[in-house]
Amino acid sequence: MTTLFYLIIYDLPDNKAANKRRTRLHKMLSGYGKWTQYSVFECFLTSVQFATLQTKIEKLIKPHEDAVRIYVLDSGAVKRTITYGSETPRQEQAIVI
Repeated sequence: MTTLFYLIIYDLPDNKAANKRRTRLHKMLSGYGKWTQYSVFECFLTSVQFATLQTKIEKLIKPHEDAVRIYVLDSGAVKRTITYGSETPRQEQAIVI
């Protein structure tokens, strides 16, 4: 099954309710990919996994307060990735919770 590379970036406000959502979002994303930087996850997902993740994100966040950006990159974009001080993105065995 084909997988694509998804770069997921989120920014939630600094208040008690958003902190709980941020923690839940972070834990959920940890089940789909690799935490590479503060508020940034790299995920290699199938279309089914991505659809499931999208649904979970939509249920979790408050769109008028929170921001989540998902960049969908093909294998060519992954190969052209330039990194400094960290690993180049690579597909690992994904564990979906």
